[in-house]
Amino acid sequence: MQIETSKIFLGGANVRRSPGDVTELMQSIKEKGILEPLLVRPVDSRYELIVGSRRLEAAKKLGLKKIPAVSRRMPEEEALIISLVENIQRRDLEPEEEYDGLMRLRKLNPVLYSTTDQLARAIGKSRQYVEDHIVAVETVRSIRKTARSEIAVRQAPTAKERKEGVLPIKHATFLHRAEEAPTVQRLPEEKRARKLTALAETIAEVPKPEAEKIVEHFMMAPERPVEEIKREVETLRAVKLEVILDPRIADALRRAAEERQTTMEAMASLAIHSWLKQNKYY
Repeated sequence: MQIETSKIFLGGANVRRSPGDVTELMQSIKEKGILEPLLVRPVDSRYELIVGSRRLEAAKKLGLKKIPAVSRRMPEEEALIISLVENIQRRDLEPEEEYDGLMRLRKLNPVLYSTTDQLARAIGKSRQYVEDHIVAVETVRSIRKTARSEIAVRQAPTAKERKEGVLPIKHATFLHRAEEAPTVQRLPEEKRARKLTALAETIAEVPKPEAEKIVEHFMMAPERPVEEIKREVETLRAVKLEVILDPRIADALRRAAEERQTTMEAMASLAIHSWLKQNKYY
């Protein structure tokens, strides 16, 4: 059916809160029209948008008075799941939008969606996928609030955004791992948030393997300047410690790393740092 754009509204069932840049979509609509209708549900005399916020935004900007849509009666829980699934499949959601949708689903039906496994089944994703998104967003929001910083997490941040401290999902899960480490938890709350902000800004623009190593080294000695830790990781990255070290030292480092559940490189960095500090070289 053709529905007046003025009668369509964004409610709680639509998980996409920002349509983003719709310039290209507007051009496509000009040339070919709207090829796929919106999905809405009737609410009184209006229609709540379930799927299609970008198409609706583009249509409004083009001044279209009506837009093709499929109208289906459905409860809010079903509408929310459909909105999540459709937008996730299209890769149209940012992590914070997805997180808010999942938490809303949990609030609507805490019996059915109280666990990560239940949420994963509802949207057709793996438990690890859902868990990564939850811890990534909660960690970033917690640090952002405490440190009053601008760190953020996005599905696929641009190189420019990463230079400004915007984290990809996996990098944000590394940040969560650092936040949970006992050595980091011992820091006062505000100092911990500042250190984690510095860590986030440092790892945001580096590749995933290097980011993980920086986090591992940070967890061993969070009091140290993060930039200093990054330089050490860059120096050690291409070094095979087993080759250059005395076998007994290499074996001791390996055992220490296993006990602390970290890497030999991180243990070597900590040992060097402790020795230099103990002997007052800095």
